[in-house]
Amino acid sequence: MSILNKTFHLKSKLFIPLVTTRAFTTSLHVKKNEPYLWDHLPGEGGNTNEGLKHLLGPLRAEKFAQPHPYQTVGHDQFDVAVVGGGIIGLATARELLKRYPTMKLVLLEKEPEVAAQQTGHNSGVIHAGLYYEPGSQMAKTCVRGADLMYEYCEEHSLPVERCGKLVVACNEKEHEQIEKLYHQGTANGVKGLEIIYSDEITKMEPNVKAYSALHSPNTGIVNYWLVSQCIADEIRKTGRADIKTSFEAKKFEKTQDGRIKITGGEKLMDGPHIDITAKKVITCGGLFSDRLSGLAGGDPNKHKVVTFRGTYYQLKPEYRTMVKRNIYPVPSGGGIAVGVHFTPTIDPRRGHQMIVGPGACITFSREGYRFFDFKLKDILGNVMNSAFWTFVFKNFGLSLGEVYRDLNKNAFLKSGQKYVPGLRADMVEPSFAGVMAQVFESGGIAAGDFIVERKVLDGLVLNVRNAPSPACTASLAIGEMIADCAEQDWDLSKQ
Repeated sequence: MSILNKTFHLKSKLFIPLVTTRAFTTSLHVKKNEPYLWDHLPGEGGNTNEGLKHLLGPLRAEKFAQPHPYQTVGHDQFDVAVVGGGIIGLATARELLKRYPTMKLVLLEKEPEVAAQQTGHNSGVIHAGLYYEPGSQMAKTCVRGADLMYEYCEEHSLPVERCGKLVVACNEKEHEQIEKLYHQGTANGVKGLEIIYSDEITKMEPNVKAYSALHSPNTGIVNYWLVSQCIADEIRKTGRADIKTSFEAKKFEKTQDGRIKITGGEKLMDGPHIDITAKKVITCGGLFSDRLSGLAGGDPNKHKVVTFRGTYYQLKPEYRTMVKRNIYPVPSGGGIAVGVHFTPTIDPRRGHQMIVGPGACITFSREGYRFFDFKLKDILGNVMNSAFWTFVFKNFGLSLGEVYRDLNKNAFLKSGQKYVPGLRADMVEPSFAGVMAQVFESGGIAAGDFIVERKVLDGLVLNVRNAPSPACTASLAIGEMIADCAEQDWDLSKQ
């Protein structure tokens, strides 16, 4: 027989089954009142699993095959950890791996999949770069990021359409905004901008009625969730990186050898606790960027996040071709991109739609995708945020109007009827909602540029504190920007 079952009799009267095989023998060293321990659990050790390698990448598969519990996936060590698996974290990880061919990197994401929050719940517009102050990082990265995004989608055969956009003015007063956007966009290097008037607008979009419009032919549409899945696949296939989903980072601490140990685990669960150690850390926390940065050694009192929900409707199938390109109103002021617009989508999850929205209603929860989603900690955070309340009082009509429109479908659609007068309530049906993170600066002004907190926790951590729209458009360029910061702060090329 190849397997013999025997009974080993100890003086302590403890009877333990002994299993031996021709392949190996197990010697028993049993102390009194101590359990017998096997060499390993089922599945530990052995060859790398090819299915796991295909799905989660070679690095995870290799670590999973390790026979010792302190060498396997719960106790990994890396050169860099990127915390946050939205498109900014993914683009940053991708850029670092491209630049440094020996770097070993991990990306940590608290949700079960990457791109689950802001990245997966937005209009999907590739912005051309009209709205941003010339010379700002937003302006620079948006224009370059749009070019990179088109190139990336073409390289990887992802659906993308350069369908164009009209920013419409309903009267002469609003036309002043059109002139401003034209000059600002031109200064930013936006291609092909043109101011047109009512007759030309009607020829391009028969259902749109407006005094004038800024035509931006380089504006397009894409699905950022799908782009993110593609980037994640790229990252895994390098063989030098792992993406750990369902990992909520809960503690950052500096080790005696000068590294950062990140302790975390699946959200809402008490365990197991998993430790990840890295020489350097970059946080890209999105909706929770302020809290994540605070955990990682950043200033917890700066750059506090306020979240806004954007509700979308969509035209019913028989009406969805009322317009064929992005149709936007002029900016409403206040520093937040408020305004109901029409956007065609190429979304493999939700289908080809013409969405109408979003609003910008304050949420009562950081993940408040519905009006009555409520979390006391998040509400108290808003109550204590003086910069946010300054914004509210300076823009009281706008703020109150957004809450009303979020609750009232007819009021919501009225915003779109200003320039598409044929739109009726019976033409639309509910679609999805997104939540946007926004930082307010002193004076109640929405932060007008990306914010990166550098040289944190003895210089080992870099925090992305503010990355609102056009962050998805600009993501690949933002990845370059953050990689530049990391190179300057950490001198990565010499490591």
